[in-house]
Order: sequence, then structure tokens, then C-alpha cells
Amino acid sequence: MVQSLIHGRWRATGEGLYQEIARIVDAAPSSELLVIGCGDGISAQWLSARTGASVTGLDADAECIGRAEQRRRASFAGLPLSFVSAPLTDLPHDTGVFDAAIGEASIAAVADPAAVLREMVRVTKPMGAVVVLVPSWSADLPPETRELIVERLGLRPRMLVEWKRMLRAAGVVEIEVQDWSEPHVRVAAAPGADVRLSWSQKAHIMGRAWMVWGAGGGWLAGLPAGRNAVARETALLRDLARERSLGFQLMHGVKWPHPREQ
Repeated sequence: MVQSLIHGRWRATGEGLYQEIARIVDAAPSSELLVIGCGDGISAQWLSARTGASVTGLDADAECIGRAEQRRRASFAGLPLSFVSAPLTDLPHDTGVFDAAIGEASIAAVADPAAVLREMVRVTKPMGAVVVLVPSWSADLPPETRELIVERLGLRPRMLVEWKRMLRAAGVVEIEVQDWSEPHVRVAAAPGADVRLSWSQKAHIMGRAWMVWGAGGGWLAGLPAGRNAVARETALLRDLARERSLGFQLMHGVKWPHPREQ
């Protein structure tokens, strides 16, 4: 439910976000672009089809890359588009070969996103554009709520200042930030609004809790755990419904052409 609530709204930024990325990186038929954490390849496909740029989509998930490659062969075989499966922290490319590197929000799922950013910068040409789409904490949430959100989303948002620090450490200068949290991805609920789960959602939550806590002692043993799980999930969704609990930013800068002093 959390993934549907949040990821769905991030994806809803859609074409407007892609158009802005294309503008920032000055995408053109002469451009060589790398999209890191490309998933099923939708954004890489869009950039290649709309701008004529040569685009390489890369993701650590071989199944996602397989689906992206299958779609490319079926419908976009004529595009200058390719896909590669490789670790995001160890890119299989030479230094300084791409005009721009674009990091999707899934870089926040990597244990060491700073290493991903360093690799993005390494493979980008000097003064080339580096663009990242990042989730960020934008409200004070209790630590336990944050950890529940991380577990449900499958990625870890960070404070905006942390993302900036990692970009600077990787060698990116002239950093600019665009906030795409409003109105595109704001959780659609007024402050203080009641959050209600459907019976099917409650049954799913309680069933999962019963499998964990009640399997050895029958359904009565799992009933309290199920009720607690429903209360916990309801509280989590209520926190997410608060205004600006999570942010979604487009950050970009350029690769500094000289070694940075340690």
C-alpha cells in the first residue's frame, strides 16, 4: 500500500519530469546518456525516442533489464538504445565517456548511494551534467515511523542536505534543486484527515501477522498481533498523509573537471 501510495505518485510526474531532464542534459542526437537504476527502462526509452540521444539504461536487477530489452526489440529496435545489467556501485564503463548521467530514485535503495554517485560522476565527461531523482525526508517523523517507511518503500530517503553533501563529495558543482513534491506527488489527504483501511487490506495485514506470530499457536494466538499490525499500518499511512512527510527532488549539477583537494 505504501509503495502504491508513494511510488505511484512519483511516477505520475511522468512526461513533465522527463522533459525537464532532457532540457537539463541538453539531450540531442549527438548525446551519449546513461540512465542508472533504470528499472524496466521506461525513462531511458522516452529519452531516446523523444530526443534522438544514444541512451544506455543500467540496472542491477537482471530481470528488469530483460523486460526492458524485450520491449526494445519488440517496439523500439530502431532507437539508439541499449540496456546493461551491472552493480550500480561498479559501472562497466570507462571514465568520462557519457555526456550526462541520470540517476533514478532507485539509487536510494542501494546500501551505499555515495558510491553510486561517485561512479556516475566518474563515467561522465568533464563539465557534463549529473542528474539524480531522490526521495527525501521533509517532515519530522519518529525514527520508528521512518524505518517502517523504509521497509515498505524498499528504499531509504535522506535529508536534502545529505544528498547535496554526497554530490559535492563525488565531484559535482553548481548543484541546483527542483522540488517535484508539489503538486505532483503530495499524498492526497488533508492534515488530520482520517485514514481508513478497507476490509480486504485489514485481512491482508492480519493474515501476514498471523503467519509470523500465530502459525504455531492457532488463530487465537495470532489475533492480538494482527490487531496490532493493523493499528501500526494505519498509523503509518496517517503519518504519510501529513503534509510533506516525504519529498521528491530533481537535483543536478556538473562534473568538476579537476581533481578535488582532499
